[in-house]
Amino acid sequence: MNDRELIEKHIPIAEFISEILGDNCEVLIHDVTNPNHSVIFIKNGHLSGRRIGAPITNLVLNIIQNKSYKNKDFVANYKAEGNFKNFRSASYFIKNEKNEIVGAICINIDIEEYDNVKKLMDKLCFISNESSKEIEDIKTQEQFYDNVDDILYTMIFDVIRDVNIDPQRMSAEEKIYVVKQLYDKGTFNLKGAVLEVAKALQVSEPTIYRYLNKFKSSH
Repeated sequence: MNDRELIEKHIPIAEFISEILGDNCEVLIHDVTNPNHSVIFIKNGHLSGRRIGAPITNLVLNIIQNKSYKNKDFVANYKAEGNFKNFRSASYFIKNEKNEIVGAICINIDIEEYDNVKKLMDKLCFISNESSKEIEDIKTQEQFYDNVDDILYTMIFDVIRDVNIDPQRMSAEEKIYVVKQLYDKGTFNLKGAVLEVAKALQVSEPTIYRYLNKFKSSH
């Protein structure tokens, strides 16, 4: 069984989960080997605004880059956001015989209505401390996007905002720092990331590749 067949074998499980949890829950499957168009199955995509062919999320990119999936099979009860909604989310990692992540089943429960009556629905809105510890090495809140341009824009400018220096005034060392932060977040797993980062930092694509080669050679 190849990786794609392994991922598709989980579609009936995702269908089953969706039937149980109903219309207030989005269930989808990512093929992480195609991060720019990773969503191959989705139910209730109107909740996050996504559809088949949507890109991978920033959280899954981090999981792949940091290889945190090696020591756990899932993360659960973390907060995510998209389409102006808040979700209580969970991701189950689909791994092949080499213990490499090839896909993920993701469950996103819309908790907007529960937030509005939080005192009554406390348990449903609970984001567990234990699960937060599980993903603290990822250091990000998952965000949902329907296209690659939006996720790249957000990831790049979140880092630039944290640096708090206009790219025109950044030194070479500061630009290297930005690229390193984006590398650690898995941004460069997305097709087109080098070009977008180069434009944002106002440098050439070969310059970005030169920075990336430094990080890769140090691992």
